[in-house]
Amino acid sequence: MYSLVSASVLACDLARHPSGAAVADVVDRVLALGGTDLGTAAPVAVRARVLASLAGAPRMSRLMDGVTATLAEGLPDSRTSQVLLAALTETPLGGLEDLHRMLADEGACQVALDAVTVAWAGREADLHDLQLLRAPWADAVDPVPPTPPEFDGLSELLDEIARRGPRQWQRTADAHGAHRGTLAWSAAMHAACRAAFEADRLVAVARAQLAAARALRLSGASTGPEAHGIAMAVTAAVQAVCTSDVHDGRWLMSAWEAGS
Repeated sequence: MYSLVSASVLACDLARHPSGAAVADVVDRVLALGGTDLGTAAPVAVRARVLASLAGAPRMSRLMDGVTATLAEGLPDSRTSQVLLAALTETPLGGLEDLHRMLADEGACQVALDAVTVAWAGREADLHDLQLLRAPWADAVDPVPPTPPEFDGLSELLDEIARRGPRQWQRTADAHGAHRGTLAWSAAMHAACRAAFEADRLVAVARAQLAAARALRLSGASTGPEAHGIAMAVTAAVQAVCTSDVHDGRWLMSAWEAGS
């Protein structure tokens, strides 16, 4: 579900995840470290207990099973439809296993994957287990965060995420919503992701998307009925900024600019 090519999907999920800012920070550092050996990981039993505590976390594939079962009994009434729509909007597309798989493909070691697990868990697991699982990461990693990726206009965009008010976000949500029901966003993002791939900058763009997810989560704009649309508009703008020298991303910037 998650990949460096479609890092915007991960960013949208993390923008709405309760521990999204912390996860974005750790994943950013994991990507910056690449395949660095970080030493011996925590005991298998500790990892197993933490993962077991997260096994029932919501994700789209589980939700769709329930939606399918509901629709099999006939079209739901208006109230049930609204509940289903809210659930579909708020449920993440992927999960921790998808994130682990993506990072492992990039050469991340077990210590790094465990650090991602701890960030994802938040307070959903035993505190002592979380401390034990994270300890090798804390011992091995420099406390100074890695330098953010450099793209013209990215810093300004991230700063504006923190400054925007509700009316500005509503204008962005409305502009993005005008294309709901079409494939315009998906088609434009596909072209921009291909441009990033061909320019050999997938890791840098993914790190930029993680920075946006963190900023959105901390801004407060990542909650409420328009959160998913806002996240899609922001990730589109980030993709456009990061590929502006190799791709015409004016359409991708349109919903974001509507809020300026």
